[in-house]
Amino acid sequence: LEPSINTMDFYLRPNEFKYVKDSDQYGKRDAWYIIKEAPYNGDCEDYSLTLLYNLTGRSIPKMFISLLTRESKLCFCKVRGTGHAVLKWRGKYIDNIQKRWVSKKNMEEKGYEFSKWLFVPYQVALKLAIGVYIKRKISSS
Repeated sequence: LEPSINTMDFYLRPNEFKYVKDSDQYGKRDAWYIIKEAPYNGDCEDYSLTLLYNLTGRSIPKMFISLLTRESKLCFCKVRGTGHAVLKWRGKYIDNIQKRWVSKKNMEEKGYEFSKWLFVPYQVALKLAIGVYIKRKISSS
């Protein structure tokens, strides 16, 4: 079944994700993860990456193809002055605050300030690799 905007909540229901800062969860300021099973606890990047992973068939290669072909983007913005990540997929936007698909204009009306800068695929890969390293280091301690 090809994911669509109408069926996307099947891939990560809004009430399944609980916001938890990286520093509270891993003792680090910024670490990115794809959460593959419940509990879905993480921050804005984790939410965006987990949803994108699910939308692309739970496949890391397909997720990066989606980023490389610009079907999807991990956008950087500020919300109330704080850095934040938002997933753009097939023209719609979602994040761990809204937890529903909306237009960019809708987010801007709610105070989101989008940067022209976005996370390019190699940055996403590097941040994910750092996250895996941190998680392994913590679990082996």
